[in-house]
Order: sequence, then C-alpha cells, then structure tokens
Amino acid sequence: MKSFKRVLAFILSAIFIVLCFSGCSSSEAASEITDETMLIAYTEENKPFIYTDDKGNLTGFDVEVFEKIFKNIKNDYKNYKFVQVEEGYKVGEDAAYIDSEGNEYIAYVMVGGIAKNNGSFNKDYTFTNNIIDNRIIAVGYAGNGANQYTFANIKDVNAGVVSEAAKTALDKNTAVKSNMKSIKEYADTASALADLKAGKIDMLVVDEFNFNTAQDKDDFYVFSGELDTISYVYSLKKWDWYADSINEAIYELKSPDYNDADEFTPIVEKYFGYNASSFDYTANNK
Repeated sequence: MKSFKRVLAFILSAIFIVLCFSGCSSSEAASEITDETMLIAYTEENKPFIYTDDKGNLTGFDVEVFEKIFKNIKNDYKNYKFVQVEEGYKVGEDAAYIDSEGNEYIAYVMVGGIAKNNGSFNKDYTFTNNIIDNRIIAVGYAGNGANQYTFANIKDVNAGVVSEAAKTALDKNTAVKSNMKSIKEYADTASALADLKAGKIDMLVVDEFNFNTAQDKDDFYVFSGELDTISYVYSLKKWDWYADSINEAIYELKSPDYNDADEFTPIVEKYFGYNASSFDYTANNK
C-alpha cells in the first residue's frame, strides 16, 4: 500500500510540474486589457498580414511575428493584444480601447499591411525598416521562348494587367506603357495567365503577391527588373524609439547569431508562399 501511495504521489507531482510548465510557456497574448498590456492596432483584416482563420482565431504574418518578438520589445509591458481601430486612427495618440470604467488605452504600434509612400503617411509617422516587399513585375509565357520580351524590347505588344497596385505602377511608367498596343484589365490572376498561355496577350503586369499564388506560375518567366516595389512596414508615432526596438527584435529573429537558425524567413514563406522580405537591419544600423 505504501508503495502504491508513493507511485501515486510521484505521478501527481509529475502532472503538477507539467501543468506548471505548460502555463509558463503559454502565449503572452492578453485576455484582458490593462495598463500593462501593449496594444497593437490594425484598421481592417488584410490577409495574409492579419486575419481571422476558420476557427475564429486572429492569425497571420503580423500576429506570428509579434508572438515571436514580444519578449524582446515588451519593456514594462506584461502582455499584448491586437485591437481593431477605425480608419484614420492616429497611432500613439488616439484611444484604441476604452474599458467599462471609461479608462482609455492607446496603441503605439500599427500593423496590417501598411504601405510606405502612401499620401501624407510618411510625414505623420515613424516606420520600422521595410519588412515585406511586393514587387510589380511583368511575366511572359515560357512556351513562346524563354525571355522573348524584356522591358527594353517590348513594342506594340498586347498586355494584360492584374490588381490595382500593378495598374498604378504601369500608369506611372509611361515609357513602358506607351510601347503597348493594347492593355486589358483582369479581375483575377488565373484568367490573365490563361489568356497569356493561350496567346491572347503577350505579357502580363502583375504584383508578386498575386503571381506567386498561381498554381502554374512555373510555366511563365519573369522579366528582369520591376516597375515598382511596394514596401510594407509597422508604423509608430513620429520619432518613436520603439521602431528601432522592433527592428532589432526582427533582426535577432532572422539572424542565426541569436538563434540556431533563421526563424523569420520561414514565417514569411509560410504566409506569402515565397520569401517576400528584403528586411535588412545589420549591426551597423544599431
């Protein structure tokens, strides 16, 4: 009987230890917002940056990155929470959350696919280094001969364009646009690539986010160079030092000097399907 009690006590102790460690390793995402909660704002869901999955959980690239870097940027905060705010929210100034007692809480970081060089945004806020890049490229059908067209030799071609970002970039590059005989706008990448393969158009202007999700993208070649690059960042209040803190945390996540391996690039590839980041923050930037 004593032997049985010893075994039972050992088992219960082991279970208790496991539960303790499970609690310690749980996410530092907050269930309730307090003065010790870092608020991370976003205006709308924007897949794959931040969105609700099939189980009703908020997920995405930004969510996973902050889960990884929070311990390095938390300062005096104990936990963090993503909060949705209205369009036009002023990060670092406006209340992002008001509790039942009327206490206001401000978000000092904004995420969710924020593009630089957008209106007056650059003048009003401080940004992290470029985190994700979306190049505006042109592609041709490899079945017509590899590299049949380049930006330098296109003339009187029938072109297609997909996405508002690609259309805007093409409109800005008047030298390229003026050498096109016709331009057809497409609502989706799949139908545009189908027409390209069928010879109904000679080239397609598209952003990499859309092109790299195409199932048959290997059937096409990408022109050397790009028409434009849209860089996505995290924004903070003007002159906020936290931008450097986030930069350094991402650098440490990416650098094998701080981890056994690069932990940042696999997250990028998980959500974008390819390495859509040129994040650069070396020791010289510190």
